Amino acid sequence: MMDKQILKNITVLYAEDESVIQEGITETLILFGINVICAKNGQEGLSLFQSNRESIDLILTDIKMPELDGLGMIEKIRELDEYIPIIITTAHQETNFLMQSIEYNINDYVLKPIDIYKLEKNIIKAIEAKVLKEELLEKNKKLEIEIQKNEEKQHIIETQSRFAAMGEMINMIAHQWRQPLASIGTASFNLKYKLLREEFDLETKEGREQQSYFFSKKLDEIEFYVQNLTTTINDFRNFFKTDKISVNTNIQNSIQHTLKIIQKDLQSNNIQVILDLKSKKQIDIYENEIIHVLINILKNAQDKFVEKETENPKIEIKTEDLEDTIKIDIYDNGGGIEDDKLNIIFEPYFSTKKEKNGTGIGLYMSKIIVEKNHRGSIFASNVNDGICFSIILHSMI
Repeated sequence: MMDKQILKNITVLYAEDESVIQEGITETLILFGINVICAKNGQEGLSLFQSNRESIDLILTDIKMPELDGLGMIEKIRELDEYIPIIITTAHQETNFLMQSIEYNINDYVLKPIDIYKLEKNIIKAIEAKVLKEELLEKNKKLEIEIQKNEEKQHIIETQSRFAAMGEMINMIAHQWRQPLASIGTASFNLKYKLLREEFDLETKEGREQQSYFFSKKLDEIEFYVQNLTTTINDFRNFFKTDKISVNTNIQNSIQHTLKIIQKDLQSNNIQVILDLKSKKQIDIYENEIIHVLINILKNAQDKFVEKETENPKIEIKTEDLEDTIKIDIYDNGGGIEDDKLNIIFEPYFSTKKEKNGTGIGLYMSKIIVEKNHRGSIFASNVNDGICFSIILHSMI
């Protein structure tokens, strides 16, 4: 039970038609530190409650009163407030009213003549539940605010992650396009050069055939490289689709698609990719999201290789079927990270990249995608001279 201090400055509406009893009880309640609003009957008590509802903490009422008795007043008040604590005072001969009062969810009763100490305990007990409820409501309100803040924070992080991924994708598109664009430029220059230099003797059939063959060959090359550029755009455009439609697939397909997107980056850094794909089971996934996770892990490995100037950098990707899941292991020989940081690499804005060039949200979003969106798990461990990221996804056996 709470301390008597709980009574300080609470407000009680006290309805009692006998003035002598009301005056005596009111004086005592004031000594307890309670504010008292007095009513001479149920009708006056109801009116006072309606006009002071926000400030009244508890109802103390007699049963038999003129105009409107205590039970009638309680019935009306309960229509306005289902939970406000109510204590009734009753004489011994009025105990038959107690059963009726129970229907109105009264908190307690005190027999007349009123025992002051009993009344004090009853008020403390009744107001305690109200205080605890208000505290709980306040905590719930604060919790809802925190949840809203976290949701807003999550939205910001997701937006940042998407922009970061777009930046990575633009870089990879640049790598993918560099060679085809250079080849198109070379082919078009050769065409222009041959025309300006009048390399072909158009007066002869042989010269015209040579020109036709040369132009046809170069235009075929340009067409091939344009098709290459178009395919690249489609790959990256599909990656950024926002529609959340799951696909039933083998994880090998997602891994191959990932490598197709990132291959130029890996090749330009002389990174060897070793595949050991043994998983045969089908899984339901949001494929673009899983590709996002795979790209993030591979790009982190690439950045680590560059930062540490790793000799003979390599990435091994393994898959295997477990009982009702599949496991993906992505290992690199980039030196790993400190053991005390393994538990925090998935926290937002944490980055191990030199001079904080990383955003620190890639692995956090990867964890959200795997664990929240796919009900799987992702974790990391240092293995030999590198780090291994393991992903567990549920399979469709």
